[in-house]
Amino acid sequence: MVGIPWQRRGIASEAARSLVAWLREHPVHTVVAHVHPEHGASAAVATAAGLAPTDRWHDGEVGWQLTIR
Repeated sequence: MVGIPWQRRGIASEAARSLVAWLREHPVHTVVAHVHPEHGASAAVATAAGLAPTDRWHDGEVGWQLTIR
């Protein structure tokens, strides 16, 4: 979570990309996020991290996924 005064500066996207880069160096095969369908900022962060929406839902949120090979 990024505090309101610091939002829209790319901080969350940079953090998500860094996390995915770190996970790629470890025995991780799948990265999953759950994004509310009306929360465009979270979808943008997931996209920036390389995740894509799936057809799976959980508690009213869309499952996003990145498969690491």
